[in-house]
Amino acid sequence: MDNWYEGYFGEDYLRLYAPVLSEERDAAEVENIVTVLALEPGAEILDLCCGQGRHTALLAQRGYRMTGLDLSGYLLEHARRRAEDLGVHVEFHQGDMREIPWTGRFDAVINMFTAFGYFDDEAENQRVLDGVHRALKPGGKFLIEMMHRDRLAKIFLAKDWERLEDGTLVWYEREFDAVTGVNTQRTTFRTADGQLHHRGHTVRVYTPTELAAMLRQAGLEPVSVLDGADLTPFTMDARRMMILAEKR
Repeated sequence: MDNWYEGYFGEDYLRLYAPVLSEERDAAEVENIVTVLALEPGAEILDLCCGQGRHTALLAQRGYRMTGLDLSGYLLEHARRRAEDLGVHVEFHQGDMREIPWTGRFDAVINMFTAFGYFDDEAENQRVLDGVHRALKPGGKFLIEMMHRDRLAKIFLAKDWERLEDGTLVWYEREFDAVTGVNTQRTTFRTADGQLHHRGHTVRVYTPTELAAMLRQAGLEPVSVLDGADLTPFTMDARRMMILAEKR
């Protein structure tokens, strides 16, 4: 599934992820971001792979100067409308996460909801972290939150299905490569009008050890590793992995 991310994040993405992306979850995750970054309002933050602006607009509402970068023009339109609805200003840009266009600008960069590990070539994933380092001010903070390998191995299901509230029937087929750490998911869904659709993605899933090594290679020193769900210390049973790193 080469370059799957170029067409994945559109209307179907919002439909399929609607059951797990609630306003309550958005608010709780923003609270975690604010707690872990520990920055005063007015700090400048880049939401890298901001998507539909779930966190961006709410952080702007909390007084942070927000910039959002995402490849999907469709999701960015949703993000702009969300910011307008909340009456906040956010600077949104469309672009590839490997080509962050700023140098020494941000007090913090955030990357949430497994928006990393999209590229087959690990050097390309490393480029993302190198760009984060470049975009941060000296001493700036990077917060990344994602699924981790131990959790995925524990809950992995090769096949699964669900019916969404709007009547859409969804089938999932998954493969996990234990050598490369790549998780592949193929999704087939039938909408209420009987139409069949197909989507898929491949994501590299990391352990904290692997991701910390990549961060250090980029000049970002890990400060803490947490369960991103509740900010408790990270264990193999953590629901999510959250790493806070600082620019050397």
